[in-house]
Amino acid sequence: MKILISVCGEGFGHTTRCVAIGDELSKEHDVKFIAYGKSMDFIRRYNYDVFETYPEIKLSGNNGKFDIKKSIFNNKYNPAKAIKREMEIIRKYNPDLIISDCKYSTVVASRFLRVPYYIITNQNCTRTHNKEKIIVYPVMKLLNVINKSAEKVIIPDLPMPYTICEYNLTELNNLSFIGPLIRYNLNNNSSNNDDDSNGGNIGNYDNNNSSNNNRNNNSYNNYPHVKEDYILSVIGGFEYRFRILKLLNEVSKEKNIKVKMVCGSYEVAKKLNKIKSPNVEVIPLTTNMEELIKNCSFIVCHGGHSTLMEAISFGKPVITIPDLDHPEQENNAKKINELKCGIALSHKTLEHDLSNAVDEISNNNIYFKNAKKLSKICRNCNGRDNIKK
Repeated sequence: MKILISVCGEGFGHTTRCVAIGDELSKEHDVKFIAYGKSMDFIRRYNYDVFETYPEIKLSGNNGKFDIKKSIFNNKYNPAKAIKREMEIIRKYNPDLIISDCKYSTVVASRFLRVPYYIITNQNCTRTHNKEKIIVYPVMKLLNVINKSAEKVIIPDLPMPYTICEYNLTELNNLSFIGPLIRYNLNNNSSNNDDDSNGGNIGNYDNNNSSNNNRNNNSYNNYPHVKEDYILSVIGGFEYRFRILKLLNEVSKEKNIKVKMVCGSYEVAKKLNKIKSPNVEVIPLTTNMEELIKNCSFIVCHGGHSTLMEAISFGKPVITIPDLDHPEQENNAKKINELKCGIALSHKTLEHDLSNAVDEISNNNIYFKNAKKLSKICRNCNGRDNIKK
């Protein structure tokens, strides 16, 4: 069978889970991709054939704040242009099936040409009380009309009540929860042994291990629950998140702890290298993310769904710092907080809270314990196996 996978290239989250899909389906089928920009370059590193297309949106923001209006309504990125290009690609490749990861121009093209399609998404109803709802709600309503027409809407997340994207979903008859779709095959991973020696349920808070009385630590030697010797930052290469990296750099210097920062951008890496503390390693891009995640103590990220799926799959706690006014990331972070496998922070109080959150996770075993329990559930709900089915 010929399968065409189309990827929204805004951030690497959509791209990495589509690489996982390609990895599994190409064992039995002919697989090609539709992508653009850095996403296209990334997929080609895995030796897949990629048809180049155009973006339909472009994420925009400033100083940690996501601008949904500029992201969607931008004259430079025309969905009609993308639809036309993708219809040409579909006619040329003539696939039996199309899988679209939030690239709705491809879905429209597939519908015009009457090719069956699946949709991969982790949001179809982003709940928010912010003013952005006047844009978000009508857009989601329109997308759900399209979602209902798909063979299946595949949710690459754990089933309830452990669904990280729970607050970004509404029920549709064709929803299917298949488990995390991450780049790495957990069945080949021996580093994810579950340690249930402390017992307990996900979400229970261990007051006895709280770090409230232990804020003066200055190195990992004083952090009893830290498993490895560095924090992994995967904040991503958008310029408006640079403030987080600067603050994390200061925390690294203040506490004498190692931080590895994967930037996703040579431009951001260049700026960081000018100010970084001796304990910080700046990594512009990497093809070795699996080892970085496996060997870190915990992860600092912006709350993107795919990054959170990778973190819990490997049993790593997280500090999430969602973009301001980005309801999808804020909802993911809320669920991480509720499951007590991480801590959600706000940009508004980051100068004070980031340092405390590092202490809290490092000293409180409940986050490590709950993250390990989620990793066990991930192994039993393997997205790679389920996507083939």
